[in-house]
Amino acid sequence: MAGLAATLNAPDSTAPLCAALTARGPEGSITRLDGPGGASLMIGVRAVIPSVARVQGSDAGPIVAAFAVDGVASVSALDAGYTSLGPPGLLGGEEPYAVILADVEQEALVLARNGNGPGLYYARYSDGWLVASEPGALIQAGVPSAPDREVVRRFIQTGTCDDTEASFFASIWRVLPGEAVVLTRDGEIRSHETTAPPRPASPVAALSQAVAGGRVAITLGPGLPGAALLGTALARPDRLRPLPVHTATYPGLGGSAAHTPAVLVPMPYGAVRHLPHTFDPHDLDLDAFLRDMGEPVPDLGLYVLWAIARTLDGDVDTLVDASRGEAGCLARVSDRLLSRYGVTVRCPLREIGLAGELAEAELESAAGRTLTPAVVRYALKDSARTVTAGEVLLSLRAAVAAALATSRPWADQATNVEALRRLHSGEPIDENALLRAYLVERWLRAIESETEAPLPDPPQPEDVAVAGTTWARLPVRTEVFAPGDQFAARAAWYVSTKLTEIREERSNRVALREPWFAMLSAKAVAVSQRRVRPLWEIKPRLVARLLAPLARRCLPRLGEAWTMQVAMDDAGPIRVTTAVLAYAVRASRWGARLLPEPAAAIFAPRPGAVAPADSAVVRAPARPHEAAEAFLDALRYSLPSDLAETLAGCVVFSADESGCRILGFAPGPCADGLAHPDGIAADLCVDNPAGQGGERTPVVLALTVTPHRWLSPEHDPADVDLQDRDVDVTARNSVRARDARKDETNPALF
Repeated sequence: MAGLAATLNAPDSTAPLCAALTARGPEGSITRLDGPGGASLMIGVRAVIPSVARVQGSDAGPIVAAFAVDGVASVSALDAGYTSLGPPGLLGGEEPYAVILADVEQEALVLARNGNGPGLYYARYSDGWLVASEPGALIQAGVPSAPDREVVRRFIQTGTCDDTEASFFASIWRVLPGEAVVLTRDGEIRSHETTAPPRPASPVAALSQAVAGGRVAITLGPGLPGAALLGTALARPDRLRPLPVHTATYPGLGGSAAHTPAVLVPMPYGAVRHLPHTFDPHDLDLDAFLRDMGEPVPDLGLYVLWAIARTLDGDVDTLVDASRGEAGCLARVSDRLLSRYGVTVRCPLREIGLAGELAEAELESAAGRTLTPAVVRYALKDSARTVTAGEVLLSLRAAVAAALATSRPWADQATNVEALRRLHSGEPIDENALLRAYLVERWLRAIESETEAPLPDPPQPEDVAVAGTTWARLPVRTEVFAPGDQFAARAAWYVSTKLTEIREERSNRVALREPWFAMLSAKAVAVSQRRVRPLWEIKPRLVARLLAPLARRCLPRLGEAWTMQVAMDDAGPIRVTTAVLAYAVRASRWGARLLPEPAAAIFAPRPGAVAPADSAVVRAPARPHEAAEAFLDALRYSLPSDLAETLAGCVVFSADESGCRILGFAPGPCADGLAHPDGIAADLCVDNPAGQGGERTPVVLALTVTPHRWLSPEHDPADVDLQDRDVDVTARNSVRARDARKDETNPALF
């Protein structure tokens, strides 16, 4: 397969278009033509041997047209058809192909797809047009990637796609099978359609056509569909021997989804070469799959087909699949797999739309024509079955909840989360629609970046002046805190490591001999304490649904029905309701008094947050002051004595765009040296120095900025540190004396 690209009055975009089609061919060729009215027409091809055919006028005159073809077609026949019939003349014959014609005389681009030929996409760009074999190339050339809301909504509801000229992108259109589209210089679009290619009339005809030529392998499904395909493939006289048979199972799910199709049991030795493929829902590379497909697909059967096609090493020309489902995107899937992995895929049972009791009878008849009755009986009694959308969604429920909790114009997030909750509870839902909604979210993530974006550097908040002192806040990146973790010990280890690094830096700008604070995010503490309510386990009651919109402005953390329900469960429905109503009538002072702290410090799920906070409601940490004390005790043991002695306090804080709360504070050995250390800590956290996204920096150090950073370069930082030691020795001695007195009065403190 080749990659086609063309531009009209956008010459600078042709090279980026061709570069974006590298997956379709290693080499590129670009031809430029100029129209008599000044229009610029450029056409390009990417292939192993790229070729753009140019057509001269009569009597070897100037170039009047150029052709780029993807597929099997004669350029001379295309030129003759276009000359005599116009755009419809580019269509004809049984072979599928795609063609772009640059008509110099008309100053227009003509796009045509014969049959289910390779795709062609086009978009208006400034005063011209861009055309490419894949929508991703248009996006990389500058076309907006905003989704088409109506197309996405219809796809989620029905699974239908690729049946109209509208693509999943609002600014990109597609050429339909059997259609010729003319793009003119003045922005006009003219369409010419021919009869769509007929579908096979019966399962027998569809299966026979699918396995008719070349080196064929099959993906074998359970039951009669797999038996009918297997028998048809085995009946072909010139088939590969043994016949390559691929199967897909999900051992981790157990049950019937882990069973291999029973029809393989009675197969004679040497008739087939069984190639098993095992899948785990957590290991599905959906992002890479959707990047290859360019747009969403309606089910995971096509993912399995893609995953198997990637493993073929050129020993197979055609891979025939026995799955059933939506057929609208088959041409797109086949085009992408052929262009990237060199294998043609066919899904005959999807193509004819086989379903219902009559379909089962026809499949049994097709299997009985080619297989023995004993083998057919195995297929009829097959215990294996295809994995369901619900099983995959439940296995991935954390990722699904995180994706579906995002507000979208085509779907209500509360409805999607409620559907996931009902699925988790065993209630009936349209699980295929829920899967499609999840695949759309994964597709949106895939098109945002072609490669996995590296984790951003930790945020570096600006220095702040608090209590007459300049403080530097240093976020510390950690591993993800998981339920059951010993948060105090883990956080203390990261603090100790960070301070050791700072001490070893000869050019550090902070004074390690001055009072400092260690601050820990309340969310990390709460997650470690298992105070997490997954969205699929929360069933908001009517009062929570009614109160959530009222709280959205004044209490954003309670602005969703599921967070409101958790707050009511923790703090009591009467107090929470009264507090929300007080805020709603602008009696904020009374509302603040009435609202319990557990409800005020609740954490709603947020897109991009570190798991599980992206798919669950995180409640306020239990006994936050004791948590801060535990953090302080862990630091006493892990830090060198000189650093532990200057610790002003440990803080458990909660901060977001609405403000900061100090939930827990434990004064350190040096707290007496500061006036109101808890107030200073609150001011240091007010802008949430830990970050609001996926920075993974729940630990923040607040250190005094040393004035020595303004010294001239010839001063050695080591000398400055020695000066600090001399200046601070009296203060340290007084701290030690004070701690000794504390030890005498409370020996169990340490």
